[in-house]
Amino acid sequence: MTKISFANIFDQKIIALVRPYYGRVLAALLFSVASSGASGAIAWLVKPVIDSIFVENKYSMLVWLPFAIMLLYALRGTCEMIYSYLMRSSGIKLVRDLRIRLYEHLLHLPVSSLGKESSGKMISRILTDTAMAQGLVSDTLLTVFKEIPTIIVLLAVAFYRRWDITLLALVGLPMIVGAANMVARKVKFKRNQAQQTIATLTHFISEAATGAKVVKISVNEDGQAAHFRKTSQSNYSQETRIIRYKEIAKLIVDISTGIGVAIVIWYGGNLVVKGVITSGDLFSSLGAVVMIFNPVKQVGRSYAVFHEIMAATDRIWWLEKMEKEKSGDMPLPAFRQEIRYDHVSHRYREDGELILQDINLTIRRGEVVALVGPSGAGKTTFIDLLPRYYDPSAGGILIDGHDLRSVRLRDLRRLIGLVSQDIVLFNDTIKANIAFGFPEAPDSEIEKAARLAFAHDFIAELPDGYDTMLGERGLNLSGGQRQRIAIARAILKNPPILILDEATSALDAVSEALVQKALERLMHDRTTIVVAHRLSTIRNADRILVMEHGRIIAQGRHEELLEKSQTYKELYLSYSEQKTESC
Repeated sequence: MTKISFANIFDQKIIALVRPYYGRVLAALLFSVASSGASGAIAWLVKPVIDSIFVENKYSMLVWLPFAIMLLYALRGTCEMIYSYLMRSSGIKLVRDLRIRLYEHLLHLPVSSLGKESSGKMISRILTDTAMAQGLVSDTLLTVFKEIPTIIVLLAVAFYRRWDITLLALVGLPMIVGAANMVARKVKFKRNQAQQTIATLTHFISEAATGAKVVKISVNEDGQAAHFRKTSQSNYSQETRIIRYKEIAKLIVDISTGIGVAIVIWYGGNLVVKGVITSGDLFSSLGAVVMIFNPVKQVGRSYAVFHEIMAATDRIWWLEKMEKEKSGDMPLPAFRQEIRYDHVSHRYREDGELILQDINLTIRRGEVVALVGPSGAGKTTFIDLLPRYYDPSAGGILIDGHDLRSVRLRDLRRLIGLVSQDIVLFNDTIKANIAFGFPEAPDSEIEKAARLAFAHDFIAELPDGYDTMLGERGLNLSGGQRQRIAIARAILKNPPILILDEATSALDAVSEALVQKALERLMHDRTTIVVAHRLSTIRNADRILVMEHGRIIAQGRHEELLEKSQTYKELYLSYSEQKTESC
């Protein structure tokens, strides 16, 4: 395990976190130094209070000493208030900025990277770990900048009064340092474990919402609850272990403080009795030493917290180090001629099987191409490569002669519209969902798109119309209604290239008829690639590609393929049977 100390505050990762707030932190440091000076002055005044007032009975000291002490406390309190506000507000700003940065980074990660990690893990990094990182400024640095100067000033006062008494008082310091190191190492390890279980719990909660129907139809509420309880118990055990370590460290500090104070009273008391020092000397030194131990305790506690923060920053950097999607530099303002798959092969893992094998194909502008084939034939992978959700393992895809890897991603994806059976709607209004990606779209255009998708009538019947909130994934709408909103979104985008991934497979006969008309309007004069199970879509395609085991084994029009491709004939007959049964 890497050894971590307060020197890590100057680690590049920590500096990168704090750098935007240097001005506020430095201003806070000035107020911290002023507060520490006031604490030292209060400790310094203990001697004249004891000797001049209580021993020598000098009335003149009563005239100014109480006012001086009152002013010092007021100064210290004011400085601490300003200092604490500056540091804590900087911590809040850090969390805000870090969450925004991580979320924006997440949006630009490749689909392949997102598929490898659970949503709970990502949510935990952006919400929980960033909240812990807030403690870097509002806890660790706040404590270090406040307590270290205070310790230095008070030690100076104590050593000036009686260096021998001060050294005896610090006899327990090695115990404190040792306890802090032990606790810090254990806390970092346990904090990492605890955050992993938090990520798992977050994932459970997300699945409970998104997978509610599956859980209920499987009558598995008790099973899911048992998994959640088990993970929650693990988190409870980890968190209580962390608390136990911290409390043991506090106990060691308190015992060390008691030992130091006891030694000072015994040794200093002897010196007072023998007349070597005055009572004021003893209590001034003792007061300074006692005032030191609380800052020392806070620094020790902050040391443990710092290790927790370092664990959190390690997890944050893990997310930030994930490589973003690679975009080319070449503009691609329009689509004019053709899409070409040039010897394209693809596998999802280096050691995995080939999902696509040596695909060679040219799709002309305005052509409607239907993909048919058994499950696992590679149809979805074929269409996922076009918007560069993934890059081919071999070969390349070209639009108008430009390799997609060389063009700007934003330009490429602006040319493509997607409607699939896996409908994605956001927790926002219907209007915002239709205009997703086009927030400035006028209401008239949004309504026009909805009408073309045959969605306007059911939207108008809702209490809030286009301002109706859809909720999580739009589950308060029927499957057909969600599909038509997704189609309206594609219509509003008005892309020259359209991908339909079994876009009508989730609809009943009535909805399908309406949506099929909308899709026919949408497909007019567009290059369309359709992953199809519906007979009408297949028959009307300009060209049908028959896929099997990652290869195109036949292509042509419907009538042609019925004669020359046994695989297509069997697929078509199976679709016909499904159609008959559904009727």
